Formats: sequence, structure tokens, C-alpha cells
Amino acid sequence: MDLFTFINEMVEKPNEFKKTKLHERGKHFFMINRLCSIKYPIQASYFNHIKIHPAQGVTFWQGLLSSQYKRTPGWMYVKTKKEKEKKKAAQPVSDETITKYCTVHQIPRKTVEAAIRMFDDKMWNELEKFDNLINQ
Repeated sequence: MDLFTFINEMVEKPNEFKKTKLHERGKHFFMINRLCSIKYPIQASYFNHIKIHPAQGVTFWQGLLSSQYKRTPGWMYVKTKKEKEKKKAAQPVSDETITKYCTVHQIPRKTVEAAIRMFDDKMWNELEKFDNLINQ
């Protein structure tokens, strides 16, 4: 059983979870503990510190999550590379333009990327103006 199927079963179907073998539970302990550390960092850290039996750790997380949530909580699904690719596809100027902008203004690429995160539309507008200027 893959990880997210197992997590869904943990939260949504506690009766079926009780039928799973300890070996199956222990197999997913590392990732479940890591995902639960997003919301419960102290508990997850403590489990690592005391070196709890993996299957018992998963049983604890199942009890906690199934008592608080009816289905798998959204915070368990972390952002992936696909989202970054979508943002990159949506950028109005090419990477070459950004590189030329960095060269002309003698600033590192990280500074431009930080400005894009902080000022979003204003920075994109400036880069578009720069792109129009060099393409004339």
C-alpha cells in the first residue's frame, strides 16, 4: 500500500486501519512522522528522541488525526515541484531577459528573484519594460 493511500485509510477508515499489521504501519512511520511534524513538531521530535517503536508511533498519529479530522487534512499535502513549474510557465518574460537585466544592473539573480517574491507585479512590470527596451 502506498503512503497516501495508507494515510487516507488512517484518517478516514479507522476500523480498517486496526486490521493492518504492525509491519505495514512501521513501514510508513518515517514519512508519517515527518508529515505530522508540520502541524505537531514537538510530538514528532519527541518520537524521534525517545526512539519509539515505529508501528506504535503510527498508531498514535492515527488516533490523534482520526479524532480531529474526518478526512486527510490539507496541511499534509506539501507543495511540490509541479507548482514551481506552473509559476515559471506563467512568468511574462524569459529567463534570458532576467539574466540580461541582472548583467546590466550588476545584481545577482537571487536579488531579482527576491524582488519578484516581494513586489510581484511591480517587478514583473519593470522586467517587461526592460524586455521591450532591449527588443526594440
